[in-house]
Amino acid sequence: MNLSRSPHIITIDETSQTSTRIELYIWNTGSQPASPQYTLSKKIPSSNNTATYYNISPYTQERYRFTTFQNIYNTYDTAISTNFVVQYVVEKFKTVGGVESSAGTESGEFMNGYGYYMEGQNPLNFTTVGLDEGTYLYNYDSSIAASQANAMAGTIDVFFSDSNFFIRYTNLRTNVQTDIPFSTTGVRTFPRVHDTNLADGNKVELIRGASIRWTGTFKPQCEVKYQPVIVDFINKYGSWARIFFQKAKKRNINVKTNNYKVNPSSLPYSPTAEAQVREFNTTGTETIKLNTGWVNDGYAEYLQQILLSEKVTLLDYETDTQYNPVNVKTKSLEKQTGLNNGMMNYSLDFEFAFDMINNVV
Repeated sequence: MNLSRSPHIITIDETSQTSTRIELYIWNTGSQPASPQYTLSKKIPSSNNTATYYNISPYTQERYRFTTFQNIYNTYDTAISTNFVVQYVVEKFKTVGGVESSAGTESGEFMNGYGYYMEGQNPLNFTTVGLDEGTYLYNYDSSIAASQANAMAGTIDVFFSDSNFFIRYTNLRTNVQTDIPFSTTGVRTFPRVHDTNLADGNKVELIRGASIRWTGTFKPQCEVKYQPVIVDFINKYGSWARIFFQKAKKRNINVKTNNYKVNPSSLPYSPTAEAQVREFNTTGTETIKLNTGWVNDGYAEYLQQILLSEKVTLLDYETDTQYNPVNVKTKSLEKQTGLNNGMMNYSLDFEFAFDMINNVV
């Protein structure tokens, strides 16, 4: 799996070539298009520097369509939305002695993720699961109805699979294990917590044969005072990820307006009936400050991915049951550690990504 927000370089360096060309085919579902979406060409820099390079990642980003996150909690081995994955084929060509010929073909898949600079170029090419290994907290309330399934623990995406893979859920209290085999190859989605383990939490292992490929632990928290807020975002792997903000929240309204001065409608004017300064283009936006509650050391990386995400939604059941698009207002984050900070709580500010007044035309 390649990542669209980091470079993916196509290199053509054939003996005696003087120029190169690529044809790029990209699509989400179905078969390869009959014609390429992009055709790119380059001349070699010099006779002793013949390699040419094409970064195809930016061309794939326009293909993603992230609708609101649809959480599943009791359905297993589900195909991921095709809008999250971009298929590609690159036909490569070289020109030698004035004659163009094939230089090979490359194909694969992209998701809208990224790697860090220190990890090197597109380092997550062989990532198996769209979530970092670690321990995660989720809100558990036995009164949550099935109709509110989008308030459950969240999901994980598995990128590479075959009939030898299976997911193992281990209940954290009873150690009872439940194995779910993969029904087919391709990108599959599983609940983070088996629906029989919601009260206790579970460990999740991705296993192929006798080899454990990935492990994550998901622990329940029961918040008795505050109504938790759920934030879903596209993480560094290009997958939907979920975090629960369990503690106090504060909402604020920010209003912007323009002023102008007016002349009185008649003279002598009435100072109590007419204003000298009036407002127009009054708009308002709403912000919300959220607190995670006490978390472990691994949450700094998790929150960092929220700050770097280009798609974030927020679900606050105390206000409504709809997903709301938001932008992250917090632009810096102190990475706390248990050694330095003891018990750790993070606060993030979000701005709802729409005006309060409906001004859509």
